[in-house]
Amino acid sequence: MIARDLISDTVPSLKTSDTAKRVLDWMNEFKVNQLPVVNNEELLGLITENDLLEISDEENPIGNVRLSLPEKTHVYEDAHIYDVIRVANMFHLDVLPVLKIRDNTFLGVITKDDIIESMARMLNVLEPGGIIILEVHQNSYHLSEIARLFESNDAKVLSLTVLSAPNPNRLHVSVKLNIREMSRVISTFERFDYTIHSVIFDSEQLDDYKERYENLIRFLNL
Repeated sequence: MIARDLISDTVPSLKTSDTAKRVLDWMNEFKVNQLPVVNNEELLGLITENDLLEISDEENPIGNVRLSLPEKTHVYEDAHIYDVIRVANMFHLDVLPVLKIRDNTFLGVITKDDIIESMARMLNVLEPGGIIILEVHQNSYHLSEIARLFESNDAKVLSLTVLSAPNPNRLHVSVKLNIREMSRVISTFERFDYTIHSVIFDSEQLDDYKERYENLIRFLNL
């Protein structure tokens, strides 16, 4: 999944001739804190609400406004979604401009909601199935072995994420499976001395997991 495929078809770009009032109206309408300023397909930067403070009259154009965000606050069309998330999170952006590789022309923006939706698809959050979270020592984490144990129980791995656990040198490995009956899987991993941190397998728990995931993404200001 790359930046070109994530571009929003709703959030507009601005011209230097647009007024401060139009900028503020659009920020309010689209619920964003930044908007791209573009002239002749060239991205000039992102304008923020704070950038407009130096304009005394809302009917004045934004052409002379000094843009506070760095010039390189964008990604190219072939950027992987991980890079999209990294840049958006680094600068706390609601919208992230995307440029063509060949000539740096402006293609559009990726919104925070676009990122959330794409990550949900990547992680198969909406697919039916259970989730098991293993706690393993960093030196004992072997993806091939974990996958083999799932496959031995006729379970297909839909997605897998790895995060540092609160305990030093340990990892939380969260695995989304295509099955909801987890008893055999649990027994297998216990037999191989894996620590099972938690299991989510019914629809109510899964709905709660999806909601917590979306809240986490929003909390991170992606």
